[in-house]
Amino acid sequence: TSLELAQTMNLKLFILAMFILGSCQSGNKDATNSTAVKHAAIAEDIINLTQHGIANNPNNVLGGLKEGDIAPDFELEDQDGNLVSLYKELDERPVLLVFYRADWCSICRRHLAEFQDRLNDLGDSGSAKVLAISPQLPKYSQALHKDNGYSFPILYDHDHQAMKDYRVFFHVTEKYNQYITEEKGDPIELRNGNLEPVMPVPATYMIDQNKSIKYVHYDPNYRVRADVDEALQSIDESTD
Repeated sequence: TSLELAQTMNLKLFILAMFILGSCQSGNKDATNSTAVKHAAIAEDIINLTQHGIANNPNNVLGGLKEGDIAPDFELEDQDGNLVSLYKELDERPVLLVFYRADWCSICRRHLAEFQDRLNDLGDSGSAKVLAISPQLPKYSQALHKDNGYSFPILYDHDHQAMKDYRVFFHVTEKYNQYITEEKGDPIELRNGNLEPVMPVPATYMIDQNKSIKYVHYDPNYRVRADVDEALQSIDESTD
């Protein structure tokens, strides 16, 4: 909305004004320029995130985990109500973890279809198990799962803890939520069964059987997704 944009621009101007003022009072011109540039970049990052539907909310947990981090465990229900534990799955084989926004997201659906196609190519001997995680109510995931014949589960992150643990959790801007409501008929929070609209950055993590993250694709721009072949190659490399 125009109000959100105005608030964001005011924040940018405020950051610049406060740090330039502080630096000027210190009498250090070089520090003034350096600080101004640094905090202008921070403000610009905030604006760029809102362009992708990510609200400037202090409760966001973003940045993603890194290669080499130990993957946090979780136990979540799949689309049919079955409990799935990450660490139990890792007892059998590595896990390719995909954060999935919603059934209304056409880019997400295409991305999951790419993983399914590659799993079909690999057959039962595939070197990894795919797990998808979404904040969306299981009834929507169940329909999507059935219609597309996925061989991997879509897990329901009911309390958003997995999204927070993997640092992909954010509140949605009012403008983006309004767009989804107009296009899809329901606001995001209704489809998620929550009071506030939240979503994950659609990140992808490859986790080996030692619980170590071997591959990360994290991009706040939801249009940019992990390359399936690259992700699967990282699995093969980690098991050589």
